[in-house]
Amino acid sequence: MKDKYPVIMLGFQDVLLLDIAGPIQVYATANKLLASPYYEVHLVGIEGEAIATDAGLVMLASGTLAKAPRGGDLIIPGGPGVDLLLRNTDFIAQLKRATKTRSRIVSVCSGALLLAATGLLDGREATSHWAREAQMLQLYPKVNWQPDAIFVRDGLFYTSAGITAGIDLALSLIEADHGSDLALRVAQELVVYLRRSGGQGQYSKLLTLQHGLSPNLRRASDAVLEDPTGDWRVSNLANLAGMTKRNLSRRFLKEAGVSPAKYVETIRLDLARTLLETSPLSIDQIALKSGFQDGQNLRRVFHHKMKVTPSQYRQRFGGAPH
Repeated sequence: MKDKYPVIMLGFQDVLLLDIAGPIQVYATANKLLASPYYEVHLVGIEGEAIATDAGLVMLASGTLAKAPRGGDLIIPGGPGVDLLLRNTDFIAQLKRATKTRSRIVSVCSGALLLAATGLLDGREATSHWAREAQMLQLYPKVNWQPDAIFVRDGLFYTSAGITAGIDLALSLIEADHGSDLALRVAQELVVYLRRSGGQGQYSKLLTLQHGLSPNLRRASDAVLEDPTGDWRVSNLANLAGMTKRNLSRRFLKEAGVSPAKYVETIRLDLARTLLETSPLSIDQIALKSGFQDGQNLRRVFHHKMKVTPSQYRQRFGGAPH
């Protein structure tokens, strides 16, 4: 086989362990399944230092980003340490220089913010962890962010959503290099999906919506949680919260970022997902129990929000067949 293909994985303090380990394991498994190893993985630090991950494990870098082998893939992971690095102008300049000699520039999770800080994503499509959506839109408005995507390719730049999505992206790179047969074998070896259905919207935003609600709105929210099938018109929610309909709508938009109707829909959708994952109920039965009235309405809302049908979601995330 030809010379090995370098894969440069950047490490830094408080990096997410799985952002590093997930993609590296994909490359390592591909090497195992190939006739001879093709990928040569290098874990590098900013200054060659020991790398303390967010999980408390410490890894030793084999070198520095500045002196890493040229060519191949440069992978930028995410983690809590990203926020400190965003303020480090020397590092951002160094990162920008390091991208110039690469065949592919890859980010995982919030690592896309570091890449965006270099300006190289301006005018390009990219994604990151859903929890970083407000931050990435505010800090880097010139990037064409795709917040719901699992991963995005734009030219030489590849960005993925949060944490395990780095595995999805790495599998797609293996497929591009060696074909779908090898990528499928790697996915089977790791017991993961070769292509994950849906987008990041498949992961619950309910807790995000509930966070920080005032007591009055929390009272209305709790009532919907206790009985998602109830008649939750704005007037009824307003009565529970002790507000006018107009004030309730205004407060929901301010505190939860959605209208009362969308809030109720989110709670019902979350319940429907749970039932699809854990119960043998039919789609029509789940629709009734979650407040969607009938299966057709559930299918319409589910596909619009999750980008997959209820049946496809059930096939991938559990639930015994009816």
